[in-house]
Amino acid sequence: MDAERLQQELELLRTVYPDLEYCHDEDVHWVRIPRYPVPTGWSCSEVEIAFRIPDETGQAPYAFFVRPRLHLAAGGTISNYTEVASTPWGSDFAQFSWSPLEQWLPKAEIRAGANMLNFARSFADRLADLS
Repeated sequence: MDAERLQQELELLRTVYPDLEYCHDEDVHWVRIPRYPVPTGWSCSEVEIAFRIPDETGQAPYAFFVRPRLHLAAGGTISNYTEVASTPWGSDFAQFSWSPLEQWLPKAEIRAGANMLNFARSFADRLADLS
């Protein structure tokens, strides 16, 4: 991802998540949101979330990572979830396999198409699905 687009993505993310952290680790662009609300039905009401920004603007992002690890309050197995995953912020995260729900079509004007803020907001859709 070119430096200008990366800065635009980070600035847009900060409009909603002003306390986010950015890290460039081993050629991977990472973002960590220290406090992300989790809906009722999970083992806690707030988590840290980390995710990668793809190298190429047209490449769809994939997966997000949570700490602490989540469990369903009612018990049961979580689909598309891995209990142990590493990020630059530690190896005590869990990973949700997750892709954008709509086709990933970024535009030159960042708000006009797919962007990382939309992806980060979509985590709430996955967390609302208690499966």
